[in-house]
Amino acid sequence: MLSQNRGTRRMRVAFLDDSEQVSPPRARLGHLLAFAAAIFPEESLAPFARDLSDIVADLGIPAGEEIKWNPPRGSFLKGADGQLVKTLRRRMLEAALNHQVRTVTVIIDHNARYQGHSKPEVGKIILKWMYERVSMHLGDHDALGIMIADKPGGGAREEKRWLAETLELTRDGTEYVEPGRVVLPIVTADSRHVPHLQLADLVAAATAGAIAGNPLALELGPLLAKLMHRHSLGDANGAGLVLFPDTYYNLLYHCFGETSASKPSMMSGYTLPWRGWPYATDDGLGNAVPGAGPGS
Repeated sequence: MLSQNRGTRRMRVAFLDDSEQVSPPRARLGHLLAFAAAIFPEESLAPFARDLSDIVADLGIPAGEEIKWNPPRGSFLKGADGQLVKTLRRRMLEAALNHQVRTVTVIIDHNARYQGHSKPEVGKIILKWMYERVSMHLGDHDALGIMIADKPGGGAREEKRWLAETLELTRDGTEYVEPGRVVLPIVTADSRHVPHLQLADLVAAATAGAIAGNPLALELGPLLAKLMHRHSLGDANGAGLVLFPDTYYNLLYHCFGETSASKPSMMSGYTLPWRGWPYATDDGLGNAVPGAGPGS
C-alpha cells in the first residue's frame, strides 16, 4: 500500500500525446497507433519552458509558434528549412535530457493485433498500458503524479468523454498497478499554450516514426533512447517503450541501438537482435544485420 505520509512526496507531471503511422516504410509492419508521455519532475517544468523559449528565439522561430512534428499549412515551421527543423528537434530533446525528463511510449501494430477493435477501442487499451507505465515510473521515484493530455479533437463533448473514460483508471487502477500514484483523472490542455505537450508531440511522433522506419525520426534514435524510462534490469523494453506484438523488440536494436531486452519478473533477458523474433537478420528497410543469415 502507498504510504499515508504524502506530504513528503515530490510531484511529477506526465504530458501525453498520440501519433500514428498508417503505412510504415518498414517491411512487415502495419498501421501503428501510439501514445507517448514526457514525464517531468516538478522542479523541471519552468526551466524547460524557459529553455525552449530560448531555443525558439535563437533559431529565429516566431514567438508563439506551436512546435509540432507535422505543423499545419501556412505555419512558419511548415515552410522552414529542413536543417533548422532538425536542429530544433534535437535541441528540444537535449533540453529534456538536461532537465531529467523521462519518456514512456506505447505502440500497437493494429494490423497484427486487435483487428476486430475500432481505433478508439485500441486507443483505450494503449492508454491503459500508458497509465500503468507512468504509475510504475512514479513508484520507482516514490512520487505522486498528474497526467495532462493534448486536448482531443471534437470539442467539449469529446473532452468530457475522454475524462469520463480515464476517471475509472485513476479511481480503480488496473490489474497491475494500484490506484493512488496518479492523483487526478487525466486532464486536457491546448498544446498551443503548453510547451511540455509540444515535447510530448515530438516524442510520440519521433518514436513511432523510428519504429515505422522514417529516416528523420531514426536520426533522433540515440537521443530518444536516452530519454526512455528503464525498468530494474536497466532495459527500456516494457518500460520506456512498449511494443505490441512484443516480438517486435528487435526494433529496439535497429531504431535505438539497444543491445538487450529483459523481463524483471523472470530475471532473464535476450541479446538483441534475438534470432527468434522478426527483424533478427534485417531491419525491414533493406539493411542486413552484420554476420546474420538471410531474411527473417
